Amino acid sequence: MPPRALGSAIVIVAAASIAVVAVQRGAPSRPDEQAPAAPVTSALRMGALPEVASALAPAPPSDVPAAAIPAEAPSAPARCPPEPAIVVRASEPPPAAELFRLAKETPEALGSASVGSPTRGSLFGGVELQDSEGILRAGGYGWGTELVIRSIERAVREVRRCFPDSPRLYVGDIARERGGWLKPHRSHQSGLDADIGYYYKSQATWYQRATAQNLDAARTWALVRALIEGGHVEMIFIDVSVQRLLQAYVATLPEGERPPEDVFPSPTKRDTIIRHAWGHATHFHVRFRDLAAVALGQRLADILPRLRGARRAPR
Repeated sequence: MPPRALGSAIVIVAAASIAVVAVQRGAPSRPDEQAPAAPVTSALRMGALPEVASALAPAPPSDVPAAAIPAEAPSAPARCPPEPAIVVRASEPPPAAELFRLAKETPEALGSASVGSPTRGSLFGGVELQDSEGILRAGGYGWGTELVIRSIERAVREVRRCFPDSPRLYVGDIARERGGWLKPHRSHQSGLDADIGYYYKSQATWYQRATAQNLDAARTWALVRALIEGGHVEMIFIDVSVQRLLQAYVATLPEGERPPEDVFPSPTKRDTIIRHAWGHATHFHVRFRDLAAVALGQRLADILPRLRGARRAPR
């Protein structure tokens, strides 16, 4: 130890010893009187050397078991890790001649195609969402592109893993098997739209209005977050009354777990992922983004009429 540091340490130890003697002489006579602070606190505040601070720190009584000495407070638990990302197929369709042959002979080899638009379109090679341990179908039409169906299943798996004993989630209409107009919806025509229920604190029913009393905000936010973080959501329509409940819950989370500014709308920003739409206090509507299915649908738009004509031709 350098001479100057050694001299400082000696002065600090001497000052601490005087303080201890003063405390002992002026010790309270009744147990309810507050004793002066231990000298180690003052020594640490004065910037004492580590060796001096360690020497001044009081040792635990020898008759107290080590297990009874409180340890440092544990750090906050890390956020439940997300589900693995979905593997996306290539978005470049085959050449026209090969495309026609595959669509005619082995359409399953092409995968799903979203043809046209969500409000004026159709669906090719759709996949049907099935009931499962985590999902209960509520709508009569559960067909969508494969990416849409896998995205819903992935988000529900994440909620059930992060929140054990979660109830089954109601999922409403997605699209018809071949898409097209689906009453009473304006969209839901090309396999990219899905109506999904909220999680509730009590026994849920489909089309149940979410309120401050019954909404399970933690599970619902975990579901919405998992869908968004899956990377295949264009926008989500949620009634503003439910948005406020979710935002109130999000405000209680650690800062690092709060969503970026482009998720919830604000007075100065409306083109966010979550948006208000009337009629979505009983469920929320997800518009998915499936670039490969849309690219394939653009190529199939001219082929499908020829293909249907070929299938109707007499043999």
